Amino acid sequence: MVLFGWYAAPESRQQATTALVIRNVTLIDGTGRPAVPNTTVVIEGTRVTAVTTQIVATPAGAQVIDGRGKFLIPGLIDVHVHLRGGSGNWANTQAMTPQQEQTGITALHSFLYCGVTTIFDAGNQASFIFALREKERADAIVSPRIFATGGTVTSPGGHGSPFFIEKWPEDRSILDTQIAGKPDMTKIGQDEHGWMARPMITKLPDDLLEKIIRYYHTKGIRTVIHISNEHDATEAIYAGVDSLAHPVIQGPISNAFVNIMKVKHIPEASTLTIGESYSRLVDHPEYLDQPLYRATLDATEIQRLRTTTAANYKNENSTRTQWMKVMTPVAQENIRKLNAIGKDIIALGTDLTNGADTQRELELVVAGGVSPADAIVIATRNSARFLGKLDDLGTIEVGKLADLVLLTADPTVDINNAKAIDTVVKNGRVIDRKTLALPVNR
Repeated sequence: MVLFGWYAAPESRQQATTALVIRNVTLIDGTGRPAVPNTTVVIEGTRVTAVTTQIVATPAGAQVIDGRGKFLIPGLIDVHVHLRGGSGNWANTQAMTPQQEQTGITALHSFLYCGVTTIFDAGNQASFIFALREKERADAIVSPRIFATGGTVTSPGGHGSPFFIEKWPEDRSILDTQIAGKPDMTKIGQDEHGWMARPMITKLPDDLLEKIIRYYHTKGIRTVIHISNEHDATEAIYAGVDSLAHPVIQGPISNAFVNIMKVKHIPEASTLTIGESYSRLVDHPEYLDQPLYRATLDATEIQRLRTTTAANYKNENSTRTQWMKVMTPVAQENIRKLNAIGKDIIALGTDLTNGADTQRELELVVAGGVSPADAIVIATRNSARFLGKLDDLGTIEVGKLADLVLLTADPTVDINNAKAIDTVVKNGRVIDRKTLALPVNR
């Protein structure tokens, strides 16, 4: 199937085999257990069928990869993405255009190129992101796994759109409209002003929030909530929310909140990169020369970021930039504290739209005091748990879906080694990174 322009048929960009064997590799399985050298991983179809240090027969017709001197981790999972290509108006119900599809696929390919095999889109034009999700599930495009919410449920005038809820049960039909889109999780917006200096906005009353969450649970749908302070996070937890879309960033978390999370173990996305990206672009634009950014962003986009966007962050939005610069270390320390008391709490999310930023998120988590080994667990097992998909994803174990990344260096020694990508496997198939629709391949 040819899409358009220089996009090749997706079949040509991945190797479809009935079985795949990776031999003699050092396994970092995502569970947090120590690395195991000289391991053989066998994949038949889409799932892992053997993980062993013993001699094992090679299935007939299998593709064999020699993993000597290399390190195998689960595919990375970014649990907070807003995929580029949507209209910007989440209420827009128009069908996805060819240009939107092209933009979206380029963004999706950036994730695969950078070792990200699963994303959760936490708010977008529903007609755009759900159309791409269906194409991915039908194997019509080469893409990471896509989970998505579509639009956000919030108070009138609140954080997000377009599902505004004010009264119960009168507004329940609005939730039914959102549910009709078949969201993988439902995103709720709850914030009085958010991660920056902006005017006060409205929030859902706590009793209404609980009714909304309970209603989604009766439909079998998990919930994730945008919060930025400890109070809202606590109220959401006791209203029954399944995960937090952000860490607390408005101030240091209290011992009481640490204890609540120690008991509740509610998954929380890290999303440090979105805040740090403002001052990073202003203070250190040279990061755009790094290989992963050069590979996934075209030259005109890089130039626009260096000039127009950087000037905006430095001048018109200087207050936001400075606020984020001051508060990002606060969020890093809050994440470190929660990871220290519950190794299953923090998941990896960027709030952005490029795989290079997912790798940056790993750097920021580690820079905040989390070990590289823990960061790999955060980006794999914990992120699968955040999505409610741990039965299938997040670790390299028998029975799990075969989403893997083969590295040429050990990421538990230096998290930057997570960028040393040799091979990406999604759903048991090797992704041909050289034919992804990215600037590096033009």
